[in-house]
Amino acid sequence: MKHQAIIISIHFIVVILGSCKPKGSCISSGGGKGGNATISISPTHLTSFVDSCLVYIKYGSLNTPTDGIYDDSARCVLVDTIPVATFTNLKAGLYYFYGKGYHQAPYNVYVKGAANYTMCSEHNQSLYLPTDQYFP
Repeated sequence: MKHQAIIISIHFIVVILGSCKPKGSCISSGGGKGGNATISISPTHLTSFVDSCLVYIKYGSLNTPTDGIYDDSARCVLVDTIPVATFTNLKAGLYYFYGKGYHQAPYNVYVKGAANYTMCSEHNQSLYLPTDQYFP
């Protein structure tokens, strides 16, 4: 009887562990216009926000587009003293952001940077876009 209880216990554990699946990416493609989500991007450089910036977006990708063509762009506007580029009416999916701008105070430098984001469900999201200095 004790032997049967051990076999049943082992069988139960194997069934439970066998039904577990590793957690993968919630979405492997998609993205783009046609949904109810909004993504707001605020570019940063070192410890402050970038004064002026143009942010580009690529739908359905987490990488720089190979052809260099982005799907849309938005210029940052000040919202409560924070520069924000806003992309609206987005679906859940993959997004790649690239921004270029000028950080006047206190650095007086040109900056650029990139980030990606996977949206698992349509919602409003605010993201920071880290940038570094570059020489045009």
